Amino acid sequence: MMKMAPYSYDVDGVTVLNLKGSWHQMGCQYGTLAKEKITDVLTYLDLKLGTDTEKMNSAAKIADSLYLNYPDYLKVFFDGASLTSGISLERLKLCNAVEYVEGVFLCSALAVWNDYGTGKLVFGRNYDAANYREIDKDLVVTVFHPENGIAAATVGYAGELYCVNGMNANGLFIELNNGMPSAGDEIHWNLCPSTSSLFNMLFEAESLDDVDSFFESTRSSLSSVIGVADKKEARSYEWCYDGVRRGDVMTEDGLMISTNHYVNPGWSFAAPTDETSWDSVSRRCNLADRAEEYKGRIDVEKMKEIMSIPLESGGTMHLLTRYQIVAVPEDMILHINIPSNGKWVELKMSDFFLPQ
Repeated sequence: MMKMAPYSYDVDGVTVLNLKGSWHQMGCQYGTLAKEKITDVLTYLDLKLGTDTEKMNSAAKIADSLYLNYPDYLKVFFDGASLTSGISLERLKLCNAVEYVEGVFLCSALAVWNDYGTGKLVFGRNYDAANYREIDKDLVVTVFHPENGIAAATVGYAGELYCVNGMNANGLFIELNNGMPSAGDEIHWNLCPSTSSLFNMLFEAESLDDVDSFFESTRSSLSSVIGVADKKEARSYEWCYDGVRRGDVMTEDGLMISTNHYVNPGWSFAAPTDETSWDSVSRRCNLADRAEEYKGRIDVEKMKEIMSIPLESGGTMHLLTRYQIVAVPEDMILHINIPSNGKWVELKMSDFFLPQ
């Protein structure tokens, strides 16, 4: 039987942090449970930034800009985390910005249902980045049980308070891909960060209708492709400062593919090439080919196989793949693989989402 929150739970090398209460209380719990891993991420950043004053000032500016437009409840969380971890707010802000400060992101996603699957919708996602190998061990699944709102979980590096991967207790799964090869690399720091907006959506969205409403009413601070799924279907949203369009209209029913470029013909952006999109075009084509090859046979195990085929062999995985997720929203299960750990770990999120 699961313990009552708060607690830290190790599942074959994947750390789950389970938090409950007000946002200040959850921040205090997080500071206690994640202190060691947050310190490890900060050590990594310090080594990367070195003594280069220009790099350090740039990183501090990014961290401040990211935090500035956070909603108040998240700032309260940071206050609590600082109180119990003994790590200053400035250092926590820097840790929170690790993915904005360091790295280039190349991500791929494939979801199947109806004729392409074997019954239940299965969503595969590779998270690829140019850096972070040194902090593979600091990937954490954080489960939040707020006093008001839906219980939800994120998958990311310790110290990050936003969403690049998430699932809530209604079984909605969310993942973010970089869309900068299409819509540009400008970040609009005057807006609430997109990753924070997605985090907030996790605690409010009860259905894909709510997700549609969110994207139609929320401006993005950066260029991205967001994959979202419930137990019945998956959708992709090409989301940038200029607006939002559905990308899944370009794939067949029962199949959703997204990499790092926009495919909706309504955009006026230049068509990408592999050279301008980190092989995004080839990765998308490879996933389409594998979906057709295994059509009607893609279950969880087959999805793991597909997402683990090397790029040069007709897949999407490469040396920059930091972790992989295969989600089954109907069962509220996440399968996570950190290649450096060498095995897939199954997390029954429904157990962690139980009332605490």
